[in-house]
Formats: sequence, structure tokens, C-alpha cells
Amino acid sequence: MKTYHSNMERRWVLSLLMIIGIIGYFTIPTVAGWIIQAGGMGNYGRNVSNTAGKVGSVAGGAAGAATGNVAGRLLGK
Repeated sequence: MKTYHSNMERRWVLSLLMIIGIIGYFTIPTVAGWIIQAGGMGNYGRNVSNTAGKVGSVAGGAAGAATGNVAGRLLGK
């Protein structure tokens, strides 16, 4: 009978650890979001994203202008 009780205790411990893991899986991203938001990293990330978008727009415009220039010269217009 000692084996039965040992297995039951082990099952309870593993079940408890699984419940703690499930709760942590859903709460850690939320808490991390709160920490980042409180520290101002949210605004920093938005600014980096905006800057990258502006750089991409400028690069796209330059590539379009260069392509249009070359096409215009090739067509003789």
C-alpha cells in the first residue's frame, strides 16, 4: 500500500505544479506588458517603428525616382 500513497502524493504534486504552470503561462506576458508600459518602453518601441517606417518610405521614394530616371533616359523622353 505504500506504493499507492506514494503515487497519489506524486500525482497531487504534479497536478499542483501543472496548475501553477498554466496560471504562469497566462499571467507572465500580462505582467511583463505592465512593466514595459510603466517603464516607457512602449513609447520607445513606437518611436523606433515610426522611424523605421520613415526610413523605408524615403528609401522607396529614392528607388522609385532612380528607376523613373533610368526608364525616362532609356525611352528618350
